[in-house]
Amino acid sequence: MGGWAIGRASSAVEHGARVRLLAMAVERDKRGGIGPYDVIIVGGRPAGSTLAIRLGRAGLRVLIVDQARFPSPHPVSASFLLPHALAILDELGFQESVYAEGTPKITSFVLEMGDYFRSILPFQSTLAGRDYFYTIDRSRLDGALWQGLKSLPTVRALEGTKVVELLKDGQGKVLGVVLEHRDGAREEHRAGAVIGADGRFSMVARAVGAVTTEARDDVQTTVYYDHWKSIGDYNDSGEVLAQIYSSCDGFSVLGMPTADDKTIILVQGRADRFAAMEGDPESKYISLLRARPRIWRRLEGRVRVGKLAGMKRINNLFREPCGPGWALCGDAYHQKDSIDAQGIYDALVGAKILAQELERWHRGDVSFNTAVANYGNRIYAACKPMFDSTMARLEREVYAELPPMVAKTMMRWMMSDPEYGRRFAQLITRQIEPASFMPPSKLVKFVVKGAFRRARRRFAGADPTDPHPLRV
Repeated sequence: MGGWAIGRASSAVEHGARVRLLAMAVERDKRGGIGPYDVIIVGGRPAGSTLAIRLGRAGLRVLIVDQARFPSPHPVSASFLLPHALAILDELGFQESVYAEGTPKITSFVLEMGDYFRSILPFQSTLAGRDYFYTIDRSRLDGALWQGLKSLPTVRALEGTKVVELLKDGQGKVLGVVLEHRDGAREEHRAGAVIGADGRFSMVARAVGAVTTEARDDVQTTVYYDHWKSIGDYNDSGEVLAQIYSSCDGFSVLGMPTADDKTIILVQGRADRFAAMEGDPESKYISLLRARPRIWRRLEGRVRVGKLAGMKRINNLFREPCGPGWALCGDAYHQKDSIDAQGIYDALVGAKILAQELERWHRGDVSFNTAVANYGNRIYAACKPMFDSTMARLEREVYAELPPMVAKTMMRWMMSDPEYGRRFAQLITRQIEPASFMPPSKLVKFVVKGAFRRARRRFAGADPTDPHPLRV
């Protein structure tokens, strides 16, 4: 499907022309040329599919391959889709009404710190005309992106197909791929470049021996999540809220409204403390939820409608981005903890940068090695500041034990300030540099203002930042 004709062949003539073109391409491949393709992309999720779309629109001949059949849920994903990622999808012409069908717009999030305080903050990002975000259904998003490939005449999209081997010359330069279809049949294809966009456990990265150039194994977390049906809103305000609850003991729980009246309930915590718990993932998941009444009050008596998924010891790393005949994109290149919800954006912006450099190579402006080296420098510069910020947040909010007095005072005063909420939204949508998010002057300002605000509210007898009342 996809093939060389635009859309699906509507006549025997069109079908015959496509078959002849494909046969000519295969014959050329057998004669030892670079093949009918300029680029082969392994992996058809956001990084791979949007890279193929950009290259196809620029006129490059692209083969993109994925093991899954679309629409297909991502094997491990509970994804926030923030406005900076929505803006890139806008660039590509994708309709929000399609990939976000049936999915509520989340306009605020509530941050809860144990029994100390809570803060409900509106999501004010003012980016791409949006003051909301989604917990996206990945089957809809990925399916929409894959469907977008079908209108491009120079892009051939193969689903349900596995890349089992890379073709290399005697010096190790990557020349192409060996595909295996579901019926066991194999075929070879060559190209000027092979791109690994095949996720965290990238076959391409392994096959080329891409080394890890930077990693933080000391702040790893483990996550488990499932979908729950009709659990109701966080409160009776009518707002769609994402609930972020930290029990200040190395664990947190997220309640994320998603498509079709479902809510993803995700448990995240220090990998070492998850490993120390007895039982299987299912028992750990339920016991952690039951032990947190401010979460369990919404779940008790409700029905789970999914299947428990998760990941142990989430990697935080950069790999070598490129080499002779190859490059890595998305999670195949860079991974970091999901606490700041940057995964989809990183994949989309990486594909955008790589496409720009590959287009320069294709035009003959630069060599392939120069193009992918430029990509490596640019994507590292785009991802490194947020990587460092996320690692610092893991150290501060997950791996450090927050003293109760700090939580009740400075943390409460700071995180209940509306300006803090605005700046946090700007941080996670990459509108401000992490280094300028919380300078000492801002911290002092938030603390002083918050202390006075807390005193006034206590005098008045009511404070909306008090913890949510529990049923007796």
